[in-house]
Amino acid sequence: MEILLGNLSRMEGAKVGTQLIVAYYRQLFGLDRPLYIQYFLFLRNVIFRGLDFGPSFMAYPNTARDLIFHQLPWTLGLFTGAMLISWLLGTIIGVFMGWLRRHKLTSLMTGITVLLQATPNYLLAIILIIYVGYLLKWLPPYGPYDNGLQPAFTWEFIHSLLLHMVLPMLSLVLVLGAGWAISMRSLMISILGEDYLLYAKARGLLPFEILKDYAFRNAMLPQLAALAITLGTTLTGTYIIEVIFHVPGLGDLFIRALGFRDYNVLQGIVLFSIFAVLTASLIIDLILPLLDPRIREFNE
Repeated sequence: MEILLGNLSRMEGAKVGTQLIVAYYRQLFGLDRPLYIQYFLFLRNVIFRGLDFGPSFMAYPNTARDLIFHQLPWTLGLFTGAMLISWLLGTIIGVFMGWLRRHKLTSLMTGITVLLQATPNYLLAIILIIYVGYLLKWLPPYGPYDNGLQPAFTWEFIHSLLLHMVLPMLSLVLVLGAGWAISMRSLMISILGEDYLLYAKARGLLPFEILKDYAFRNAMLPQLAALAITLGTTLTGTYIIEVIFHVPGLGDLFIRALGFRDYNVLQGIVLFSIFAVLTASLIIDLILPLLDPRIREFNE
């Protein structure tokens, strides 16, 4: 708000009515009321008026909700894709890393996954931009799509969009997938010594049947529960990757709102992120009893 009013006061001919403009905007944005009243009005609008976070200071007369919903699909697409792909790939790779733990190739894969897990996703993103984007020129280094294109359901736009999303997706999937692989490997190794696996081997079951019906199914449950815990970290990493690759998602909007001190947009992004993570965690908690009968019996 101070930046907006400062720009208005520096405009030619604006000094005459500066005080009137200040008073008008303070009343319009509700800044002339005590802070505790502003807070309760904000809660009322968010809860009872459909996530109404108020006007945007940097894009008035647009509201903060309009800006968030306009850029939300980019974040949802990148976040959901990275979360699902990394979890599935990491889980599958971790299963075989644990099952074939004495194989030479497994030792190499374990070292690679440990290195990737310890690498910050923003550092990996910069490496991919430099080598894959600029030196090798295999993929576009930044941006959501080619300059000059307009979002539309055409093959040209979809092709450009998919190419531009490869590097941001890789930056998240490689780091997150490595973590899931190591986690699943540890779960598999801990399960391989259980009595029910020894009993399955004594019954003469094939190794693939033991892996599929006993080891994998039991290791899958803690892996799925851990997914709900890491949703917040994954979403935060998505925001950082959006800023690095200039993807017009909530991360990019957050940085711009921070520069303009647009607190309505900032509060909206934070609250929406919390709501999204809690909702996804609730969905996973509701799915777990369907996969594990022991949870249903305990709840009953």
